Formats: sequence, structure tokens, C-alpha cells
Amino acid sequence: MIQASWIQTITLPVPWDLKSVNAHLVELEGGLMLVDSGVATDQCFHALESAIHARGAQWTDIRTLLLTHYHPDHIGLSWKILGLTGARLIMHRADVAHLAELARTDGVPYFHETMRIAGVPAEKAVEMEKALKSHRMPFQEHHPQLVLEGGEHLPVRGGTLQVIWTPGHAPGHVCLYSPETRILISGDHVLQKITPNIAWHPKQDMLATYIESLKLLLPYDVAEVRPSHGEPFTGLRAVIESIIEHHDERCGEILDLIKIAPRTAHELVGLLWKRKLSAFHHNFAVFEILAHLEYMKRRGEIVPQAQPDSSLTWNVS
Repeated sequence: MIQASWIQTITLPVPWDLKSVNAHLVELEGGLMLVDSGVATDQCFHALESAIHARGAQWTDIRTLLLTHYHPDHIGLSWKILGLTGARLIMHRADVAHLAELARTDGVPYFHETMRIAGVPAEKAVEMEKALKSHRMPFQEHHPQLVLEGGEHLPVRGGTLQVIWTPGHAPGHVCLYSPETRILISGDHVLQKITPNIAWHPKQDMLATYIESLKLLLPYDVAEVRPSHGEPFTGLRAVIESIIEHHDERCGEILDLIKIAPRTAHELVGLLWKRKLSAFHHNFAVFEILAHLEYMKRRGEIVPQAQPDSSLTWNVS
């Protein structure tokens, strides 16, 4: 790991399969900035508090809270932290808007429509929704003092952090780059050992958006990546190329299955995942396959056909 005094990466416990998430303490000229907050559990809160105290700091020393994106393991404690610190909040505008929509609808507003399109049986959809609600935190709106667009430069001790808007995993996901130390805080955008979930959104090509966002990072001179999950790593370009290759291979697998027979997204999940998925994880798989199908449709490889039950089957063009 590059020894950079201005940043401290803190690993926090998560009560899900990923087991942990990384937050980052960044030294400003006047106080500290916390990048991401962890999940809303007592265990996570106490781990974060202990790390702050171990640095010789108090909650009130945190003057800024920057959220890389709106997912629960990144913003779960944010409301509590803002109350304890009085810090200014920084988020990208796209996630501010998306979080407001989630707060109004108490969950994914297009969940039921998506399950019908994907061909998920009604009983399975009910089971999936219950599983999601059991894991879901209550979403609330955030009203940041600084709304990001991408391209901003945030002053830190001894340099700056450049904000890079990298939508795909989330509409308003941002990475942070230090040109002085060549460290990239990548959030969930680039992970070394797993690929982030790229979920379908209505009327959007989220996989294409994600791949373009990956390519945005290629010109940067990055010596080390600090991801939100896992250890710091080097070789950013090779990791990006492997992620793009993974998605190309997944599209190829989908196309091979569709050549045999028209399939719904739900059927494709059952064929592509060799292990039995829980209802909770089946949700993510369905949205991920739909994102791949949308990507392939827009490139003229496949076409959808509406069925009497409102589902779509997918055929080779």
C-alpha cells in the first residue's frame, strides 16, 4: 500500500455476503473528510467510531461527508454521522435525485413491472420482494451542501482530489483521484476480485454507461486503487480490461442460449447461474441480465417479443 498521510482506509463490517466495506478518512486543511459511511448497524458504527478515535480525532473533527453513491453499505450511517458532526454533505446530483425517488416510493418504484417483463412467476416475485424488504434500510432524502457534476477539484492537505463521475453501478457514482499521490478512490466502480452489479433501469443502457465510465479512467496515471471492497491494488488498466472482457463473455453466453430457444430474463438467470440463488440474490441477477439484454438489443444482436402474460422473450435478430 502506498503510504500517503492524507488518507486512511477503514474496513467496516457488513452483515451480508461481502462481509466488509471500506470507508476513507481524508485530511483536509481544516478537519477531516469521511468518504462513505458504512451500513446502518451498531457494529459498523462502533467500528467506525473506534477508527476515528484511534486517529486521535472526534466526530466533530469530521467537517465533510462525501458519498460515492447511494447504496446502503455506503450511505447507511450518513444521517447519523451528519447529526453527530454537523459536516457538510457532498453527493452527485444524479444520486440525490434517485435517492429522493426511492424515499418517496419506499423501494424500487418499477419493481413489479420489471418482474413481469422478466417473466418472473408471481409467487417468486412476492418472495423476492419480501427478501429485499428484509434487507432494505428506510431511505430518506439527502440535501447536500455541495452537489457534484463531475470535474470538481476538492482541496485536501498537500493537494487535491479530482471528482470523476462514473455512472453505471449507480446513476451518481463518483471516483476520486489524487494527481499528487496517483491514488484512485474507486468506490464500487472498479473492484479487483468481483464485478459490481450493473442493474437495468427503464429507458437506459446501464451496461453501456458503465463500460464508458470504465474507459474514462484509462487516461489517468494511477499507481494504486483504494476500492470500497477488498484490499488496495495496482494494475488498474488490466483490471478494467478484465471487467470489460467479463461482460463481453456474459453477452456471448446469453446469445448462445437464445440461439437455442427464445428465453425470458428469468429463464436466463436459471441457466447462467449454476448454483441456486436465494430470493434476495435472484433479484440482483434478474436486473443484471436485463441490463445485458438491453445492451445487446441496442446493438442489434437480439430482439424482444411480447408474450400474453406481459413478459418478454428474447430472440436472435
